[in-house]
Amino acid sequence: MTQQQRLRRLAHRLGRARIWMWREPARRSVSAGAEKRSSLHPPKPQEIPFMAEEEINDNSMKGARPGFESTPLRTSSRRSVRSQMAAEVALRYDSVHSVLVDFCNRTSSHGIPFFGSSSFWPRPIWVSIFIFCTIFFLIQTYFTIDEFYGYRTIFQLNLKFEPAPFPAATVCNLNPYKFSELKKFPEIANAIAKWENALTEKPDLSLRILEATGKRKKRQAEFQPIFVRCTCNNPNDRCVPNRNEEANTQVCLCFEDVSTGYIWPCYPTTEWTVKTCNQCSFSNTCADPDRPNATMPFNQNVSCLCQGISHNCVIHPKNEIRWWNPNNYTIYPAEPPSAETPFSENLDLEGVFDKGTMTTRIKESVSYMVSELPQEIKHNLSYTLGEFVLRCTFDGKDCNMTELFQVHRDADYGNCYTFNFNTSLEVKSNRAGPLYGLRLLLNVNQEDYLPITEAAGVRLVVHERDQEPFPDTFGYSAPTGFVSSFGLKTKLYTRLPHPHGQCSDKERPKPYIYGDHYSPEGCYRNCFQMEMINDCGCGDPRLPLPDEQTKACNLHNATQKACLKKNNEAAGGVYRTKKACICKQQCTEYLFETSYSAAAWPSVNFVIGQGCQGAQEIFNDSTACTEYYRVNTAFLEIFYEQLNYETLEETQGYTMTNLFADFGGSIGLWIGFSVITVFEFLELIFELAYYGFVVVPRRIHKTLLEKKQRKKRHGLSIPQLLYKHMPSHSGTKMFPKKSSKEATKSKSEEAAVLSNDTSMATLPPDGKEIDEWPP
Repeated sequence: MTQQQRLRRLAHRLGRARIWMWREPARRSVSAGAEKRSSLHPPKPQEIPFMAEEEINDNSMKGARPGFESTPLRTSSRRSVRSQMAAEVALRYDSVHSVLVDFCNRTSSHGIPFFGSSSFWPRPIWVSIFIFCTIFFLIQTYFTIDEFYGYRTIFQLNLKFEPAPFPAATVCNLNPYKFSELKKFPEIANAIAKWENALTEKPDLSLRILEATGKRKKRQAEFQPIFVRCTCNNPNDRCVPNRNEEANTQVCLCFEDVSTGYIWPCYPTTEWTVKTCNQCSFSNTCADPDRPNATMPFNQNVSCLCQGISHNCVIHPKNEIRWWNPNNYTIYPAEPPSAETPFSENLDLEGVFDKGTMTTRIKESVSYMVSELPQEIKHNLSYTLGEFVLRCTFDGKDCNMTELFQVHRDADYGNCYTFNFNTSLEVKSNRAGPLYGLRLLLNVNQEDYLPITEAAGVRLVVHERDQEPFPDTFGYSAPTGFVSSFGLKTKLYTRLPHPHGQCSDKERPKPYIYGDHYSPEGCYRNCFQMEMINDCGCGDPRLPLPDEQTKACNLHNATQKACLKKNNEAAGGVYRTKKACICKQQCTEYLFETSYSAAAWPSVNFVIGQGCQGAQEIFNDSTACTEYYRVNTAFLEIFYEQLNYETLEETQGYTMTNLFADFGGSIGLWIGFSVITVFEFLELIFELAYYGFVVVPRRIHKTLLEKKQRKKRHGLSIPQLLYKHMPSHSGTKMFPKKSSKEATKSKSEEAAVLSNDTSMATLPPDGKEIDEWPP
């Protein structure tokens, strides 16, 4: 070995020893926490990187306090608290397994701490127990949530002792229209006449006896035929009487009301015929068709003059038919017409022999025909407030009729009158009992009842002030000649809206034919009317129309009438079920339970007062007044039986508080969790996320950096390593800097020497640190 080789080996060993002496203080300056961890898990040598010169200057020299030797593991004092926490997590957990083991050792839940047991057999047993309990917890939680979303409700009953608001009361006459006014309309009078004709088609001995005894002859003589000069537009249509003789007028045959002089419908003379009838009823209808060989009891061969379009018949006069003149009548001989028209089927009475069915159909027909009339005419056909309500007192005081009553038009009962309709007026009853409620004396006037009205009395509906009364569906009937007492008990229902219930105070169908007065009954009728309009192109005449553009069905139109009949008969009419018709109950609703009692009225010795004067003048008898009131009037008493009222409030049967209570009980019973345990699991999730997204990427980055530095360091020659890491003495380098040519020459010489010198084989192999060599 030459002298030069010996010097090079010595320099190499001196440089390796110097590097080892510089790294030794870094080993001794590791923190206490790291020493404890290293005692359990000795760190590998490559975990302490051989740092580059720039990193040594940045971490150990900058900001270092005098007398304190900074190491690569010590950080700057300017590091934030969050960075320190991150470093602690990084130092504490080396893997996901260590994170989970640490959680098992410190969690407050039951069973999970046994997962980290050092023994093998307890771990699978406790895992199985925990899974088993978790399954039962999930099952019970499912039923708990299902109970909550079932939206179960309960009713709470309370009793309030305070004056309740007095309800609205709607009263109607069971007879909707005055017969004296209604018979002025020929079409309606003809319909009633046809109904009576249908009633007498089958033999009825009692009716025959009445006709034979002449008890109905008074009305038979009310009408007579008369010739009138008319203007006719269509041959089969009604003609209009003309007061002036014009060139385009023609002769018509009309009915004349003898008592009033009113001219009934006029038709051309070709539309009238002479028929031989069994009898002519009070409504001038030929009761039976021609029967030349009739042998029925009380049969009479009567010559009648019948009209073929309206099927109205009148007794043929034995003398000449008179001519009508606005001022006087002139009698001329005239020949009766001979043409006959077929029988009409408009009222659907053919083939029906049950009197109840006939009466129901004629009532519907009359209701339809009256509904087609203008509103003003319909109002005049029925009873006015002064005619119907004779007396009214409330809470012992007289009623203000104009402020407390409002007319309500009903297709079946005509003019009805609602007491306490005004929501702006507060009407309360201060005391219980009939004397301090609403007392009404109502006149029904049976003398002017329609023949189709079966009962005499009034109809009462007790309802809320902002609702439609619907007397044809709800309410009670009170007879004449009695004091009918209706004791009230109020119940206030409060319902829950969606999702616990299906009530609504504001939601309603659009359009809605009853305005702001919503009720489920009104909603059903609205749906029926809308369905009728969609199917038939016209509305039911008995119900309100949604707008002015929609017209009511015309009974003279065969297509519209057939569609109207089909919709009324199909699936219950108004109450048929429709998928598109959703009628919800009100969320706040007052219900009035009614108890009924009655007593005869008036008593024999009761002094009625001035109201009897007219009756005594008519009947000229002292008892006539009492009998008149007994027949024609009804007395109503509407009052509270007691001032307290019940409230039924719908409340949630299973609230959010119940849900949390049951959930907490279940989770504590089966797996021993609490709210604190939930936060512990949240902390575990955070630590796992931090480990996966922060610690692992840092370690990967650190490993790549170490490999890069190691690769760079191993690529340097031994003199360059000594020159870079060994400190200089007296400001001079151990090896002076060479030029590029000299450096290239020295590298080639070193390579030649090392290739020939076998002693250099003792240098550290690739991948080993210098301080680990020699062994």
